[in-house]
Amino acid sequence: MTKNWARIIIVGLVWGYVFLGWFVKRTLQVNWEFNLFDKNHWAYMIDEINKGWNIYGWSNVLFFAILIFSPILFLIGWRFFVKIDWLKLLRKCVNSLIYFLTGKNSNQQNPSGIKINKKTAKNTRPRALDTGYRPATKESELKVPVSEPSLPQGQGAYASKPYEPSYGTSMSFGSSQSSGMGYTPPADSPFNRGFSVPSMQQGLSAAPTSSGMSFSDSFDDILLEDISLPKRVKLEENVAELFEKANYRVLSDVSIGGKTIDYLAISEHRVIVALVDSQNGDWLADEERFNGEDPLWFSESSHRVSPVFQLLELTKKFMQRLSASGFSGSVMPMFIVKTGMIINAEDMLSTWKELSVAVCRTDIGGPDELRTVAQSIMQGEMPSDEVVAQVKAAIQG
Repeated sequence: MTKNWARIIIVGLVWGYVFLGWFVKRTLQVNWEFNLFDKNHWAYMIDEINKGWNIYGWSNVLFFAILIFSPILFLIGWRFFVKIDWLKLLRKCVNSLIYFLTGKNSNQQNPSGIKINKKTAKNTRPRALDTGYRPATKESELKVPVSEPSLPQGQGAYASKPYEPSYGTSMSFGSSQSSGMGYTPPADSPFNRGFSVPSMQQGLSAAPTSSGMSFSDSFDDILLEDISLPKRVKLEENVAELFEKANYRVLSDVSIGGKTIDYLAISEHRVIVALVDSQNGDWLADEERFNGEDPLWFSESSHRVSPVFQLLELTKKFMQRLSASGFSGSVMPMFIVKTGMIINAEDMLSTWKELSVAVCRTDIGGPDELRTVAQSIMQGEMPSDEVVAQVKAAIQG
């Protein structure tokens, strides 16, 4: 709180010096020889007014208009400049300058400068699925007017038992003599192809082996090209049934403001606006505006306006309709990745949390850092006919 007040005061002092101490003062002094900060000038003007000074002519009218409206404009400007994130603005200016001078943008806003490595382990080698239930928090919801208590941890329709791997035999790391056996690579392992390691005298010019592979070849390329990595595990989730099991009334393919929403899940105190994204390919997500434009998502060859941003804008408008129809509860926007891959999802989780949107995955969408739809749905309460009527009225309105 102290930092906020200090920031407000500093902005006010700087704006006051620029606007009142320089612009207004200089304007009055040049045109009317009136010093805004000289008490003798003020005393002279007040004395003339008391003597019955008649204000006539555009010059005098403009003079008094500046005196009267300058404090009001100062307060409006002060409020405007306090709301600006100056550090973010400075970063944008630096990025624009770097892009102007070098043609390279350090903020990843230039789609032509993005190169996505599709052979990284994070994109092609999925981690084990996290089947433990983690209920959504109230921070992922947009409030209308009334709050409600959050559910205790672990209580919900989709709480599942954590994955417990079982092993047929136990393993220990030690010598082959103590364990009774040594490690033998599989027959198709690249380690069985054979390559000669050069001696210190040979340097890096060792002759190729019978397999035609020299030591100077890239070892990473050998692994990526010769090892068949597993495909993504497809999640068999029926989104509508998951909502219904959690006590939601589900409306499918609902049109709100000209935009089709895949699922509108209604409970007594919560409405979930769910949008399924079926765009294929790898996407680099960004939720920050650049040069006043809507935030963009980039692929290797194209870009699009952030679908999360579009969902949030639509949800905010829908919230106003819900409030007008009499609904009092919370609204939760949910973005479901179905077939694509958000390559920087792990870095964007905190941003999406601040934006109050739940981003999750289903089918073959990824990456695995995202929760599944089942893990993202909070247990609801069957809605009354009155609540359903209020939501339908908001849709039509």
